[in-house]
Amino acid sequence: MRFLISDGGAIVLVFVSLIVTLGLGFLLYWLIRRNIRKEKEESEVIVEDAVTRRAMEDSVRNYIKKVDRFGAMTLMYVDIDGFSDLNEVFGHEACDLMLKEIATRILRVIPYNASVCRYQNDEFMVFIKDEDNFARLESIASKIVTAAQAPYQVLVGESITLSVSVGMASYPNAGQTFEELYSNLELTTYVSKRDGGNKYTNFYATIKEEEYDNMAYFQEVKQAIQKKEFALYFQPILDLKNKLMNGAEALMRWNHPTKGIQSPATFLKVLEQSGDIKWVGEWGMETMIRMHNSMAEKFPTVPLRFSLNLSTKQLLDPHLANSFIEIMNKNQAKPEWFMLEVNDFMMVERIAVIKTNIYKLRDYGFKIAIDGFELDGQSVQNIQKSPVDVIKLGRNFLKDVENNFMKERFLQILVKYAEDNNKELIAEGIETAEITKYVKEQNVFLGQGYYFAKALSEEAFEEYIEKRQYQVLLDDVSALEDNEALFKEMHSDDVVLEEDHEETPEEYLDRISRESRTNNDYDDTEGDDLLVSDPSDDDLLV
Repeated sequence: MRFLISDGGAIVLVFVSLIVTLGLGFLLYWLIRRNIRKEKEESEVIVEDAVTRRAMEDSVRNYIKKVDRFGAMTLMYVDIDGFSDLNEVFGHEACDLMLKEIATRILRVIPYNASVCRYQNDEFMVFIKDEDNFARLESIASKIVTAAQAPYQVLVGESITLSVSVGMASYPNAGQTFEELYSNLELTTYVSKRDGGNKYTNFYATIKEEEYDNMAYFQEVKQAIQKKEFALYFQPILDLKNKLMNGAEALMRWNHPTKGIQSPATFLKVLEQSGDIKWVGEWGMETMIRMHNSMAEKFPTVPLRFSLNLSTKQLLDPHLANSFIEIMNKNQAKPEWFMLEVNDFMMVERIAVIKTNIYKLRDYGFKIAIDGFELDGQSVQNIQKSPVDVIKLGRNFLKDVENNFMKERFLQILVKYAEDNNKELIAEGIETAEITKYVKEQNVFLGQGYYFAKALSEEAFEEYIEKRQYQVLLDDVSALEDNEALFKEMHSDDVVLEEDHEETPEEYLDRISRESRTNNDYDDTEGDDLLVSDPSDDDLLV
């Protein structure tokens, strides 16, 4: 009996010991988690007088409970434009100091009873209570935008200027809970960022109806960058005369997880509005260089020159040329392997920052191409003043060109100009063997279009080169040429030549040049004041 009691007591003792051990373990785990959370919260308070994210949320929720529907408060969200790029350039330590500085600047311009916290990464939240005057609230938001613009001393001798996108949401109009207010803060901040940043946007009644779907897509595109869903596709450019590869145009595509391959028409504007167009250019250049190195190693005897499109938004970045040159030097790439395509060559001379970028890139060794060139008298005249090496004839040039006397003559003048000035001509939009033959007859010997291939993935492009898939297509063109030559030989006696008395292209160009000079004698308008819009093109990289 005693043995049974002793045995039962031992079991109870073991059980109690186990409970105590588990309790102590749980207590220790809770203390460790509390200390970690406390340290994390303390790290969020990057400057004195700021609060933690948790304290901010609790404060807002408690205020809403206290005032019910009769109080007045506003939340502001401050998102630094393009801050992720700065981390890569200057490092986390320098950027942390920058965040402290911007928090300090925010504290200087908000009311004494307002609070600020670093809500996440490079984003801050401001809580202003007991204020319902929208004019004063917008004045505060404007002061935050202005304060952020003052230069920052990032490194010794290195200063930069930042901008912020600010969103505003007031209780109870923009939401009656913290969650509702925060959702509308995201929406208003998105609108500020979408419009180019460096501004604030206040919540208004119809903003959800007008912008919510746009914001969701905006965020989806932003996340696609982080998930590495973008890729470069390549459309071949062929040497029609020698039946060889000449290179390829690099075209950006989005490998959407549910919608499949998306062209730039679906996401280009979002990237421009978010400021990620800078990332696009640098990523495109890096990816293109990597692809070229891979192809050159696999196919050392195949001539390959890759081209990259530059949008107007990219060219307006004063750091574009230096950034591209730095990438080239870092990868030990040769600029003669690459071509940069510009859509509107008229802007090169009219806008100073674009002109500087183009000339600097060309001086470095990049080939500069004009994309989508139109065949008309004014364009043929203006091209002679531009710093271009390659002229890509727009798709429209192939429409009815055989039935358009002046267009065909302009093409002849352009071909002569290219031959005399060591310029290259590329015909885009070639879709049939017959069009290829016509292009060759006009002495344009570089071609690109669906007849040869659509834009190909990296793997498909490699297979295209390896199997020389273009060879059979160019052989079909040669067969057409041979048949036509045979037909002409058989009917040579039937040909009757008629003298053409129409105005020659040279006479026409001379006439419109004189007329243009006469009209311009009374025009003192400066080109720098032009408002230039960037044309949309499905085949743009960006």
